[in-house]
Amino acid sequence: MQNLLSLLILLLFSFAGIFMSDTFKGLKELIVPLLTLVMLSMGITLSKEDFKRILQKPVIVIYGALLHYSVMPLLAMLLSFIFGISKELYVGMVLVGSVPSGTASNLITYLAKGDLLYSVSITAFSTLLAPIFTPLWTYTLAGKYVHVPLLDMVLDVLKIVILPVVLGILIKELFPRIKVIESFLPYASVSVIGFIIAVVLSLNVENLKKMDLMLLLAVFLHNILGFLLGFLFGRLFGLDNRLSKTLSIEVGIQNSGLAVALAIKHFSPLASLPPAIFSLLQNVNGIIVSSIYKRIH
Repeated sequence: MQNLLSLLILLLFSFAGIFMSDTFKGLKELIVPLLTLVMLSMGITLSKEDFKRILQKPVIVIYGALLHYSVMPLLAMLLSFIFGISKELYVGMVLVGSVPSGTASNLITYLAKGDLLYSVSITAFSTLLAPIFTPLWTYTLAGKYVHVPLLDMVLDVLKIVILPVVLGILIKELFPRIKVIESFLPYASVSVIGFIIAVVLSLNVENLKKMDLMLLLAVFLHNILGFLLGFLFGRLFGLDNRLSKTLSIEVGIQNSGLAVALAIKHFSPLASLPPAIFSLLQNVNGIIVSSIYKRIH
């Protein structure tokens, strides 16, 4: 029910961005501050215990995070070349493939009856690695097509992701009663991501009219193959079904809001289109995947 409501919120914002584009176009400066609030809320839902769990099972958590940062960027490059994606859209594909796991992965893992502690551990660890891997993969895969401001991206990921998450954890430690709002934070985060998608779509209304179905197919396969390869590599590594389907979700679900923010700030509105489409599709696909995985014990 929670995931369906999240999807409905995203769809409503998407339609608003397309059909009320003049309202949202002038609001792109709000994207970075709002995403910072989303990451702050993520920090509030985490605790010191989540990071202690990383130390308890370091091998499978490190494997999960590194698999995420291997499969998704390389898939983005491969699918872009196969489907002939233009350079600006290619940058967006690479960006969404290079960001850490998205917070939606924890909810989808819960719905799929996966290992929630493993999910949270990979999300947290991949987020901590973001200042290294997100700019590095973007520079490596897209640097020959566009100028990639490597250092600026590192600093932005630190400011947009790491600092708010750390601040959120500190707020939770200093003010334990704030836990009462945790149940509302997922809806607030989804609403903010929906608003960001609306802004991106409003900036790309003309591009959407001319959008090639190849882009839609490339983004769709990027997400689906992420789920599939995550599960297969989990089994190959010796993980059981419960851990493998959790790893599958952690690989396939991206922090698309971060990709949008980096695209808008450092590249172009068009480069933000693939992450926005990915954000919608990963929630639709996530519901389907969770219903399938629920039957795998």
